[in-house]
Formats: sequence, C-alpha cells, structure tokens
Amino acid sequence: MTAILRNRRLALLVVCCAAVVGIAAGCGGSSENSDVPKGAVAVVDHQVITQAEFDRAVEQYNRSAAKGGQQAIKCCDDAWKTTVQQKIVPYLVQKTEFEQQAKKLGAVVTAAEIDKQIDKIVKQYFNKDRKKFLAAAKKQGATLADVRDSLRLTLLQQKVTEKLTANIKVTDSQAKAYYEKNIANYQKPTSRDLAHILVKTKEKADKIYQQLQNGGDFAKLAKKNSTDSGSAVNGGKLGVQAETSLVKPFATVAFALKTGTISKPTKTQFGWHIIKALGPVIKASTTPFSQEKAAIVQELKQAKDSEATTAWQTKLVNYYKNKVEYAKKDYAPPQTTAPTATSLSPTSPTG
Repeated sequence: MTAILRNRRLALLVVCCAAVVGIAAGCGGSSENSDVPKGAVAVVDHQVITQAEFDRAVEQYNRSAAKGGQQAIKCCDDAWKTTVQQKIVPYLVQKTEFEQQAKKLGAVVTAAEIDKQIDKIVKQYFNKDRKKFLAAAKKQGATLADVRDSLRLTLLQQKVTEKLTANIKVTDSQAKAYYEKNIANYQKPTSRDLAHILVKTKEKADKIYQQLQNGGDFAKLAKKNSTDSGSAVNGGKLGVQAETSLVKPFATVAFALKTGTISKPTKTQFGWHIIKALGPVIKASTTPFSQEKAAIVQELKQAKDSEATTAWQTKLVNYYKNKVEYAKKDYAPPQTTAPTATSLSPTSPTG
C-alpha cells in the first residue's frame, strides 16, 4: 500500500500541473503569423515559446506515454498533429499565460521553496530516501526537472490563490444572515431511538407479542420474524428516528411509549409492527448560531474565494483572446478556443 501511495503521489506531481487547471484557460489568437520569430512555436503576449521548450514537452509526453504502455508521437502524422494542437501547444500556452499573470500579482516561487517541498515529499513518502524518490520518478517516466517544474506550478497556484483571496473576509453579520436564512438546516426535530418487528398479519404479530410478554428476547425474535430486512439483522433497531419522518400511526404509538417498553401490535400501510422504545424522547431543538458560526464562516469564505478565482480566470480568458500567435498552422488549435490542456499526460482528459 505504501508503494502505491508513493507512486500515485509522484504521478500527480509529474503529469498533473494543476496550476494551469481552472486558473489559466486562454489560448486564442491567429492560426499562423509571420511575426513569430524563427525558432519559436508561439508568442503569448510578446513572450516567445521556443522550439526547445516545445521539444522538451514532446519528450516529456513521450516518456509518460511509454511508461503508460501507449504509443509515442512522431512527426508528422495525424496523431502527432492532433496531440500537438490539442495538448502540447495549448499546455505550453496556458502555462505561459498563467505564469505571466502570476508575476503581475507578485506571486513568485523560489528554488529554495521547491527544494523544501521535495524534502517534505522524500521524508513523508520515501522514508527520507532520496534514491527511492528519484527511482519512483523514473518509473513514472519523469525526470527530476519534470517534478520540479510541476511542483513549481503547484506552489505558484497556491500563491496566486493566496494573493487573490487575501483580503476576502466574512463578517459576523454575513454569517448570521446566512444562518437565519438557512435556519431549517440547523433545526433538529423531535426524535427517539426505536426498534420494531414487522410482520404481515395480526395473527403473527399477536403471537410474537405474547412471546415477548412471556420473556422472549426482542432482538432474537426480530431477526427471526421481521420482514424489514434492514433492521432485522440488527435485532430490529431503527436507530434514532425523527417523529416527522415516520408514518403517523407508527409515530403516535412510538412516541407515547415509556422508555424500555414495547407496544401492542400496531397497524400501518406496511403491515403490523411491535415497537420498542430504546431511549427517551429527544425534544426538538435548534443548534445555536454560536456553535455553527465557525463552519458557516468557513463555508462562506470558500465560496467567496472560488468566486474571486473564477472572476480572475474569466479576465484571463478575455485578455488573451487576441494575444496568442502561432508560428504555423500545425501548432495552432483547430478551434477558436482550444481544449483545456491540463498536463502532458497521454491519459489526461484531452488525451
């Protein structure tokens, strides 16, 4: 199990550059432009994506494909063109867009921070054995540089999120307003811990009731006779039931019983019940705001954070609509808006 966790963790680091996901999803621009300099694949708002970057991305993709038992891509058949247009170039473009906007926010990740994160992973998942960590990376078809780049993007995403949400607050009045608007979620109806034995006929119910009166074991009789298979296996136990969730004839009898006693056979639309009150009636109550406040504040904060990052992402999409140029048609996405390329893994959604 430990080995599986190690490999799963590393696989996520290697092929899933999550910083690009849901943060930068641009990719617009012309399909071919002579302004793109020689030796470049694309230009994103005046920043060049070089042929060398593209070649490294292809190498990473093919390593991942090989380890996954999939076909590597080679220039320049249909599979090559599709992968380049729908995965590799969009990934590089979106990565560049994200990094540009992160820089504008003042979000920066240092080499020391990446080193610290690697040390943490080695300690947590590889028992401080760096050789095992590197071996696991190699097994996933990744180089140390791949892992470092993925970690850098993940840390950068965290810093961008922190920047975007740093000033977002939830006031006491907002939390209280939410509580009052959703008060039903904090109300608990009258309830009781109950058990029952359900049979089809009154004759059988009367017989079982008599056995109970003569000292019969309720749980054993429930397991043997009750047609409610869900509760029968538990000796007839239903657990704590809200009065409002039970059919009226059953509830009327169940909530009138003294704790520990059983009812005479009671008819409902489901058959004949013998009911046992396992605990006292628990009166209806409302959890006070003071007990729910922390959870409400956290929920509202998360919602506001999500709104802020979504709004930022929308601005990015609009900003880059006409700011991406491609060196030639083979590199450009086949649609106005390219598929979201979240990683260089052949098994990711766009693969």
